[in-house]
Formats: sequence, C-alpha cells, structure tokens
Amino acid sequence: MPGRGRLLIIDDDRDFCSDLGAVFAAAMVVEVAYDGEAGLKSAEEFAPDVVLLDVGFGPGHIDGLETLERLRALDDPPVIIMLSGARDIQTVVRAIKRGAFHYVTKPADVSQLDNLITQALAVRQGRHAVRGLADEVGRLTGNFIAGDDKTFAILDRIRKVAPLDTTVLITGESGVGKEMIARRIHAESGRRNKPFLGMNCGAIPAELIESEIFGHARGSFTGADKARVGKMEQAAGGHLFLDEIGESPVDFQVALLRAIGEKVFNRVGENLELPLTCRLLAATSEDLERAVERGTFREALYYRLDRYRIHVPPLRERPGDIEPLAMHFLAQFCREFRKQIDGFSPAAMQRLLSDPWKGNVRELRNRIEVAVIECEGSTITLGDLAGGLRDRPAESGRTLRYKEALEDFQRQFVTSRLTETGGNVTHAAEISGMTRQQFQKKMKQLDISSEEFR
Repeated sequence: MPGRGRLLIIDDDRDFCSDLGAVFAAAMVVEVAYDGEAGLKSAEEFAPDVVLLDVGFGPGHIDGLETLERLRALDDPPVIIMLSGARDIQTVVRAIKRGAFHYVTKPADVSQLDNLITQALAVRQGRHAVRGLADEVGRLTGNFIAGDDKTFAILDRIRKVAPLDTTVLITGESGVGKEMIARRIHAESGRRNKPFLGMNCGAIPAELIESEIFGHARGSFTGADKARVGKMEQAAGGHLFLDEIGESPVDFQVALLRAIGEKVFNRVGENLELPLTCRLLAATSEDLERAVERGTFREALYYRLDRYRIHVPPLRERPGDIEPLAMHFLAQFCREFRKQIDGFSPAAMQRLLSDPWKGNVRELRNRIEVAVIECEGSTITLGDLAGGLRDRPAESGRTLRYKEALEDFQRQFVTSRLTETGGNVTHAAEISGMTRQQFQKKMKQLDISSEEFR
C-alpha cells in the first residue's frame, strides 16, 4: 500500500468510488467526487497528491480530459491517473499528452492501482524535493544556479574578490558561463548600483574596437560625423566586462594597457584625458600564456589582467550543476512557452548527466529548450531530448559510419513512436508495422524502456 498521502477519486460510479475508497482508506486520506466540477472544487480545497479521474461523466458535465487540463493548471497540480471502461487508444494518447501520469482500464486491478499510486506519490514527492532544492540553492547562491562543489568554490572566490577594485581574469571553455561570473562579481561589489556593460572583443572589427571602448571625437575617422561616448565612459563607477579578450587586436591591447596602468584614457581622435573610473573584468576561452608566447597578446597586459584569476571548469567536470541547471531552464522555458511540465524521467535525467556537453551550459540550455518544445506530456522523456539531436549534422571532421547512423535512426524512430503512444508498446508496434515481439526486441537492443514514456 502507498504511504500516507491524499487521494481524490473523481468518478460517477458511486459503488466503484465507495469500494475503491474503502481499499485505500487505511493507507491514505481519501476524498470522493462524482463529476468533474465537484472534483475541481474538491481539488482546490483538499489539495490531493494523487487523483484517480474517470474519462466520461455523461451529459451536462465537463468530461475527464477537460477536468484533467484544469487540474493540471492548479498552482501545485496533483499527479493524475485516468480511468475508463474502454481502452480507446486515441483517448489514451490525448490524456498522456495533456499530462496524465497513467491510464487504467476498468475494472481496475487493485494491485495495479496500488503500484501506480505508489509511483505517483514518488513523482509528487520528487517534484517537491526538486522545488525545495531550488529554493535551497537560491538561498545559498543568491539565485546563481549551482549544485556542484567546484561551483560553490568559485562562488567563495567571487565573495572574496568582489568588494575589491582589482582586475579579474575569468577563464574557461566557451559556454561555461563566464559572463555570469562577471555579473555575480558586479552584484556582490560596492558598484552594484552602477552600470555593468559587456562586450565581446572577438565580435567587433579591429578598426572599430577602440571607438567602441574609448569613444571617438567627431571627424576622427571616415564616417565619424558626430562624437561618440564609449563603453568605458558609459560604465563609469561600475564594471566593464571584456569577453574573449584574447581575440582583441594588438593595437587595442596597447591602448588598454595604458588605460589600466595610468587610470586615464582618450577618445579616438581627441587629446583630452578622461579618468578611468570603471573596474575592468576580462574573460577568455583561449590560453593567454600561449598567446603571449606566439606574440598575439601583450605580456604586460596579460599580467595586468591576471591579478586575480577565476577558472570555470567545463560542465562535464561539474556534474552537480547539471540537474539544478536543467530544472532552472525547464522552468524558464515552461513560462516562456506556457507549458506545464513537472520534470524529467529518470532515463532523461541520466542522459543529461552522462552527456559530454562540449558546448557546456549553452548547449544544455539549447537542449532543454528543444525538449520543452517537443514535450507533449507532463515529463521530459528521452524522446523529447532526442528532438534536439535529430537534425544535428555529424561532428565536424568525423565520418559517421553506417552502423552508427542506422542505430541513431532506429533509436529516434522507436523513441518517437513510444512518445506518440505514451509508452504503449502494442500500439507503438502497430503504427510501426511491426509485431509487438519485434518492437520489444528492438527496444531491448537499443536499451529503451517504455516506462520512461508513460
């Protein structure tokens, strides 16, 4: 029997409700409603953990699928198991896509219901645990998403250097979140109420970068028909973040070195010296020591910037960050796309934890965005995650072998069929033109479980 929880049964068969309520009353707090409207009212007042919901209630009442949608719209929705006297595959698929946890055909087997309610309670508790984890992470990190010891160590280094005026060099692969580190330094510094401005040095043409940073006087070069205030002035009293500083041209590096060393700078084409009042933060995904050796980066500037270094390891070396980041992005895109998705199936989360994440946090964010778009149920499945990979070209410089390509296609085919049918293997086999045994054999070869799609 499931542990003590709150069970709401919504069904117009009063004898069925009475019998089922008697079965589960010893282990759970049970409440009964006989139509959709009464069930919705009861759900708001009773706040059930699990709902057993009939599909049809007869003329004059909202049906089970509409009741399902309205239950799912509650602030803290219960886990919903649908009940029906007939196994209509289309209704099953619609119910799963609208967020039902499972679908049971009457007469319901008590042991099956007992097992499903136990699973549903675990999902509910897991959902609350994730929310609690998110709250705790927010309390500890000030809404900086973190869960790994290495990231907490970075936060400790930020805490130490943020109040000071020393320059900081932030290093790490592309996509690890270097700008987030810079913004965190700003937020914890005494300059937090002043501007934070950033610029990617690799994205600005070499002939324009000095104008962008220092500004320029009118007529200082062709096209300069009016004076311009640069980012160094705009960030007065705050922080100027120079991303990918290793890609900046050498002439600019000379001018920047002077500004840092003498605390003054000039607009391009102007002799008037202006005070440098902003604090400089720089980031790079390049190895600046090697750039110095190659002569593409000024050694003196390197030492000026590298007075305090914060290195951000790649995401694959911070596995503790993956789940809280994934949940953060899930919540973000659910709000943006107006969807309600509770979380990730165990297999989907395991996939996230095991992926190499060559694009780091940026790649993870993109993958979650696509998964939310693909998801038609209440949980992100392996099939939803695969949606972000279907149209991805083979890795540059790598030839995809026939066997790998075939297995990739088969995996996508099987997961998409299971997603369409809510994990119903029989129906998935039917629409695939295969026998159930053939489909199950292919699932076993690919290590795919139907449970993750229900």
